[in-house]
Amino acid sequence: MSNSISDKLNIINDPLIINKHKAKQILYITLLVTLISVAGIALPYPILAPLFSQGESSLTQFLNLPSELLLGVVLGIYPLGIILGSSFIGAISDRYGRKRLLSLTLLGSAIGYSLTAVAAIYENFLLFAFSRLLTGLCEGNISIARAIAADLHPIINKTRSFSLVSSMGYGGYLLGPLAGGYLVYYGIDSVFWAAAFSCLICAILSHTLLPICLNKTDKNAETGSSLTLLKQPDLRRFFLLYLFLTMGVNLYYEYYPLHLVQQFNYVPVDISWATVFLTTCMILTSLLINPIIQKKFTHAQAGLLGIIIFALSLSILPWLTTHIYLITFVFLGAGIAIYNGFLTAYLSYSYEDRPQGKLMGMLVTIFCLGNLFAALIGGVLSMFDVSWALLLGAIMSFIAGLSFYHGHYISKIWPQPKN
Repeated sequence: MSNSISDKLNIINDPLIINKHKAKQILYITLLVTLISVAGIALPYPILAPLFSQGESSLTQFLNLPSELLLGVVLGIYPLGIILGSSFIGAISDRYGRKRLLSLTLLGSAIGYSLTAVAAIYENFLLFAFSRLLTGLCEGNISIARAIAADLHPIINKTRSFSLVSSMGYGGYLLGPLAGGYLVYYGIDSVFWAAAFSCLICAILSHTLLPICLNKTDKNAETGSSLTLLKQPDLRRFFLLYLFLTMGVNLYYEYYPLHLVQQFNYVPVDISWATVFLTTCMILTSLLINPIIQKKFTHAQAGLLGIIIFALSLSILPWLTTHIYLITFVFLGAGIAIYNGFLTAYLSYSYEDRPQGKLMGMLVTIFCLGNLFAALIGGVLSMFDVSWALLLGAIMSFIAGLSFYHGHYISKIWPQPKN
């Protein structure tokens, strides 16, 4: 791990970050903001599909188009917004400060959710779609949270910080859908008002509790969006393998519910609790297992281990016809948590001389691209057999693992981070 004297001096010379206690305070606030913000993002997940499948609301009727097509627009326009937003939010935070941009984007998310609630009340599809796009644009700010975690190194180890940020994200995806499922009984708009309120609280916490030193400019800041990183051949290859990996993971995320419905006749509440089980495994791995792995493996070894565990588990899942499939969920969750914690740290350490906001922004952009591609390809495959979508996810993940192994150990195309 990098522990250079210059890095330490950069932090120690800042009057607001003078010891580990202050660094921990910054990290804890960032974790709280991440938890609440992601929970707000996940609040609407349980309500959109039932709303459009019923097709009773005027919100689901526009230009006489099928409600299924309108649902696809609503689902697709949100990650499209994240792709666009994350491509420049992280880079802008390098130039104008993490705290300032985090607070502004959280406020923007609150406005986006508020407009979505208004659109739900007046059943206006165009306003609803625009609001989802605006919300997505602002919610590429998870890249800022990761950049803050990277900035705290070497006072706080990057790998530990990334694992904690990831675990808070998992916690948000656990709490959000559960809360949304109950809030919908008070009206669809109540779900979006709650999401807006949670983002507003996060904006206030960010503005009032995060220190002003996080507004300083990154000395390595570069102009242009995160997409400019693709001009560099070694980074382009890393992000390509990450695209394969995220396509594999999203093929799993998006189509395991359909697999459970077809294989085990699951109803929505069953799927919710299966998701709770999966997410709990991810949180526990991030908090308890990753620190142990960190002591025994390099970042490259740990990242590769996580990819292999995930790919193997996913390749087994379609063949299990009893509830023993839950064992694969344990390892799927563990694999995701491990590679998320260590692959991100590997990239950050390998390119610690590059602006971290831009790097983290590109990771979020690639993840959302993987989400879109997985939805399109998986939708076609699931028309024949949903197992094909899951198996393709496993194959894509294996390809990502092989590419990472070849790039790090054989070609050595990326800088070799110190552990």
